[in-house]
Amino acid sequence: MGKYQVTIFQRPDDWNPESADDVPLDLVGPIAVLGESDDLFEAVGRAMEHNESPESRRCQQWAVVVEPGGAGHLWPAGRLCTPITYQVTPIWWPDGWEPNDPLDVPNCVQQTEEPKGSRWLEYPEAEATMLSLNRQCMDHPGRTWFVVVAIENEAVSRTVSYDAAGTETVVEVRCTHAVRPQKGRRGDCSHCPAGDLECARDEWTILTQTVPATRSRPFEASRPLK
Repeated sequence: MGKYQVTIFQRPDDWNPESADDVPLDLVGPIAVLGESDDLFEAVGRAMEHNESPESRRCQQWAVVVEPGGAGHLWPAGRLCTPITYQVTPIWWPDGWEPNDPLDVPNCVQQTEEPKGSRWLEYPEAEATMLSLNRQCMDHPGRTWFVVVAIENEAVSRTVSYDAAGTETVVEVRCTHAVRPQKGRRGDCSHCPAGDLECARDEWTILTQTVPATRSRPFEASRPLK
């Protein structure tokens, strides 16, 4: 069984999706499984193709991408992966690595936390932003490079804790995907001190990682009703 499943639900009558991979808050179903894949974007593409089809509108059915058996909140039987959101996030420029194009992404890109400080974008806008920022990085080399990151909808896991000072801390582990644009390559890592390692020879289009996001706030217990 593939990791990602394209599942069809009943589309609510009064619901207007913001995109072809949007998900209604009220899931009615499921009705059927359209397909499975180990590739997230293959599954998302199939769901969007269905949702944009005349059959989807005629039958009032909507496809979403889920991870079966995952810790879902809207649908207990699976974790909702769509809608996918895109952000442009900075990474450390690896030692010895040189880009040949502003859309290049190093093989050894690593994220340590969820992208912060950038707004959600449609993919074409995210790629254009990456292109613009990295042109500046190539003109004025430093320690920073920018990549497009796709973030799945629901977290892989979520824990909540409280301390004696009354602080609520929420840790969510999210599945993210560093995207190498179609016109991008891995760049030149021939001068990297780890150039003999396997990462120097790898080629990938999507690099999947799980990263934690921690949020803390003062805990306010609900007041009893009088």
